[in-house]
Amino acid sequence: KIAINICYGRHHPLNWLMYGINGAEIVFNPSATVGNLSEPLWSIEARNAAIANTYFTAGINRVGTESYPNEFTDGDGKPAHRDFGHFYGSSYVAAPNGGRTPGLSRVKEGLMVVELDLNLIRQVRDKWGFQMTSRLDMYAKEMTNAVSSDFNPAIIKG
Repeated sequence: KIAINICYGRHHPLNWLMYGINGAEIVFNPSATVGNLSEPLWSIEARNAAIANTYFTAGINRVGTESYPNEFTDGDGKPAHRDFGHFYGSSYVAAPNGGRTPGLSRVKEGLMVVELDLNLIRQVRDKWGFQMTSRLDMYAKEMTNAVSSDFNPAIIKG
């Protein structure tokens, strides 16, 4: 059973959680992501999701630079430019036990072929018990409260 977590969705832990709840064994995360803000997160987001949700993940990112005929700005006060930035590649596969493959190149296209043992999912679930102790009923109640129009967060003053 597979799921696809498109690009920016990787920044939302509840996306990853719902794929696991719905039985995903492998979650692919295709991206077209450039450096700066998101690159430090790249190597850990899909890996953390694999561990927390006990499935395999594949973080897939393109490489190269895309240029456009017309200049544009990023709204950051810097001069207009024609390139979108460097897509840093570094695709990898992570396992539910925290293992991961080395990343592909940051600058060259590549192909990764990985053999996955889906039995590892059951072994890790039995050993770590994250699903058994996840308290989804409590989260469902709190999320329902959080999206209501009269929600007031509990602020604890010390």
